Amino acid sequence: VNPAIEPVLHAADIDVVRGGRYLLRDITFTVRPGEHWALLGPNGAGKSTLLTILGAFGHPTSGTVNVLGKRLGRVDMRELRTHIGHVNPRHRIDYPIEAHDVVLSGLTNTPEPDPRRHYTVAEHTHADELLDLLGMGERRNLLWPTMSQGERGRTLIARALIGRPSLLLLDEPATGLDLAAREILLRSVDQLREQVTDMA
Repeated sequence: VNPAIEPVLHAADIDVVRGGRYLLRDITFTVRPGEHWALLGPNGAGKSTLLTILGAFGHPTSGTVNVLGKRLGRVDMRELRTHIGHVNPRHRIDYPIEAHDVVLSGLTNTPEPDPRRHYTVAEHTHADELLDLLGMGERRNLLWPTMSQGERGRTLIARALIGRPSLLLLDEPATGLDLAAREILLRSVDQLREQVTDMA
């Protein structure tokens, strides 16, 4: 391993304490460019808490975290999040919008496309290309409330990718999926690894 190459993620001695209880304790690890990690553990182990911090949505109680070379606590978190695609299965959408529009909303990180923003032809095309890549091309007009859990998961991955992030974090992307839908989702993620080569 070349130590001169900047890690994608580096956590050193991090603890997260809420209400006097440790959610994470003494976590240290480094993820380098080109590596793909899976975070495994039982419910309540702190996986989502850790991904929240790595996605620049929170800080540890103690310890240090560097994301894409930026130290949390010394960086504009909102700006840093524009370089991170974070797929959260609990992402809430209250509007009956189409898959295509869900993907576009990733450009502004809002629940629906921003009506004040002009979306270019290239952005619309990119949204459709991502839906195609994830097997949702023929379902681009499906409304969010009518989508299956698997269709929502793939749409949210496309949403996370539209801003061309440097880092993609998937928080339990297969939650609620049956075996067939899980296989489709995993196949889609494998395709992403081959086709989106400049992302960690």
